[in-house]
Amino acid sequence: MTLNEYTEAANAIYMEQQNITQELSKLALSARALPTDPEFLSLMSRQWELVQRLASLNTQLMLGIMVVPKE
Repeated sequence: MTLNEYTEAANAIYMEQQNITQELSKLALSARALPTDPEFLSLMSRQWELVQRLASLNTQLMLGIMVVPKE
């Protein structure tokens, strides 16, 4: 993985995070942001997946699992 690929992957995760945030805001405004709501649970599951993906990306970055881009 190159640093550019890392940046692209991180940006995709952050964009998905923004989508989740907007959906959660809508649920909160409609008083449906409750642990018993299936849509809320789905959003929280998606959020947890993003956290795991970001942790994996950051671990790769910290361990230096990057390659020099071929020019």
